[in-house]
Amino acid sequence: MAQVTTVTDSDDDDANLPSREVCELRCQMFAEVTGTDTALAMFYLQDRGWIIERAINDYFADNGGSSVKSPPAAKSLTVTASKIPDSGPSAKTPYLTTAPPVLQPKNDQRIRVLSWNIDGLDPDNLLSRAEGVCSVLLQEDPEVIFIQEAVSRSLQIIKSRCVGYDVFLGAEKELIVPGAYFTAMLVRKDCVKVESTKLTSFPTSVMERTLLEVKCRLKNIPVTFLTSHLESTGEHSRERQKQLKIAFDRMAAIDAEDTVIFGGDLNLRDKELTGVSAKPPGVYDVWECTGKRPQAAYTWDLAMNDNKLLHSRAQPRCRFDRLYIRHGREYRLKPAYFELVGIQRLSSCQRFPSDHWGILGHFDVIS
Repeated sequence: MAQVTTVTDSDDDDANLPSREVCELRCQMFAEVTGTDTALAMFYLQDRGWIIERAINDYFADNGGSSVKSPPAAKSLTVTASKIPDSGPSAKTPYLTTAPPVLQPKNDQRIRVLSWNIDGLDPDNLLSRAEGVCSVLLQEDPEVIFIQEAVSRSLQIIKSRCVGYDVFLGAEKELIVPGAYFTAMLVRKDCVKVESTKLTSFPTSVMERTLLEVKCRLKNIPVTFLTSHLESTGEHSRERQKQLKIAFDRMAAIDAEDTVIFGGDLNLRDKELTGVSAKPPGVYDVWECTGKRPQAAYTWDLAMNDNKLLHSRAQPRCRFDRLYIRHGREYRLKPAYFELVGIQRLSSCQRFPSDHWGILGHFDVIS
């Protein structure tokens, strides 16, 4: 897979960047020809000057397939020069600098839950990156948003931009001090009726981590949402497993009428899903039950995201961010699709909104 490269900012590059509409068209064409998705398309296209023929050919070369001149037989789309808009030389990714003024009308047959560690602990370009986060949130307009690593400055921007959402904090408001970070949950006012909230502190956490719970009716479906940012770093694996067990136990204890969705930056390594912290029966990993698409596996991917780089030859690729579902007594929400968001490099600072990709789970409503 292509490496993400840093592109210097210049007026000439901005002038040569294809329009947002053209970039989106090329992403859609790439996804249709390769059988992948627009997230992967963005990676290939932005590193190849948005030249679609080159991006598709390189994808097939990287994956042992045919080039665009001889696409797989299963694909019905034939790419021709007349269908491809003129390619520009810029390798920068388009970015929405203005958010939609209102949320899109809700789709009664689909529910979407977005979770994202927005890296508020990184002070560099914090305000630009927070604005970038908000543009992604408003462009996707999911019903529910889980946020991790929010700080006071980024939270102010989120509240001012995401006015169509009610905001609940994963920390006691009076305990939030400058430099502190915390979780938050945003729920759309137009289709979510909140019934109760609960905040549980993990008793042995040394990082003041919590479990935030919001019980509601979403499009007339009883759903309880849980989010957390579990203890970080490898040396705190045992504590992280204890916290995961508390979260899983809480999922099991919630009223059987409710569908339960839990997620966030769980900092998980697969080897930690064992023993008392193993995923219990009836709880499903949304990425796994929507096909384990490799393009959406790695959420902290330093091979692709250069906001942070370690001083080592190999950069880690980890699936730290996850979504889990426990179905209610009535099967009302079916996991349908899982994708990454926040993969656009910001034109304002030439960085990504966060060192994590956001994750977006799509659920079909079952009547």
